[in-house]
Order: sequence, then C-alpha cells, then structure tokens
Amino acid sequence: KYSIWRQDQVPRVLTGIGDTLLELERPADAADAYLRALEHRQNVLESLQKKNAESLELLQCRRKLVEANILIVEALLACPHDQDVITSESHALLVQGGHVVEYAKAYYDRARDELQEVVVLLGQLAAKKINVGDEREDVCYAATMVMGAGTTLAALDEQQQDGEEPVKKKAKP
Repeated sequence: KYSIWRQDQVPRVLTGIGDTLLELERPADAADAYLRALEHRQNVLESLQKKNAESLELLQCRRKLVEANILIVEALLACPHDQDVITSESHALLVQGGHVVEYAKAYYDRARDELQEVVVLLGQLAAKKINVGDEREDVCYAATMVMGAGTTLAALDEQQQDGEEPVKKKAKP
C-alpha cells in the first residue's frame, strides 16, 4: 500500500524541489533534482510495462516521463552553456562546459520520442473506449512543453549557425 504511494510521491516531491531551485536561480541543482525524479519515473514505467497492460496508469506514467525530460532540458538551458554544470551542495559535475546544449538536446529527443508513445497509447485507450478523463488535457500540456523546448533549441541552433552568442533565457516553471 505505501510502496505504491511512495512511487508517486518521491518524484513529485523531487520535481517540486527542482521547481523551487530553478526559481531560486540554481539551475544546476534543479537539473539534479529533476534527474533524480526522472529515475524514479523510469522505474515506475518499467514495473508497469511488466504488467503488459494498456491502462490509464501507464498513460499517466509515460506523460510524466515526458514532463520530467523537458524539465531537465529547461534547467540545463538555464545554465551557462560554456561552463560546467555543477551542483552547489555536493559539487557533483552533471555536464561539462560546452556540452550543455548537447545534453539538453538528448533529453529533448527522449521527451519527443516518449510523447509519441503517449499519443499512440492515448489513441489505443480511446479505441477501447477507456475513459481517460482529464489526462487528454495533461497530454496536450506536455506536448506544449515539448514544443516550447524544441523552439528554444531551434533558436539556439540558429544563433550558433549565424555565429551569434547564444542568449541565456531564464526557464519558466
């Protein structure tokens, strides 16, 4: 009983901590918190996939994975791109300087791929006439997050191709 509750609450709390750290302009620490939340979300997905059932629970889990990946992208992009991304408390190196955008793109790609899985699963559940409730709106919100991150990354690519210095934007929570 408590194990199931813990599976949902730990990544939720870590995400809240990441949001707070991002608001405090500590993007490296926020990225660390989001990375920890992502790990928990992936563990839940693996356990749900073992059940091999298309369910609302699986849809929610996959959507939360999309969101976790995008939060990591936003936190990384809020860091200086040419400096190492190091947490302030443990001094853990998350990303070496100069590779921040590459890492952000990798997490963006993961989010985009996972979003495709979410949309397919949403269609499968609709075909089975399973009521997804408000989850459809949550999926649309996740898609908007992915689109926003993609737009930011495309702008960074364009600036790099034009030889301009990238403008560091503050990530929105």
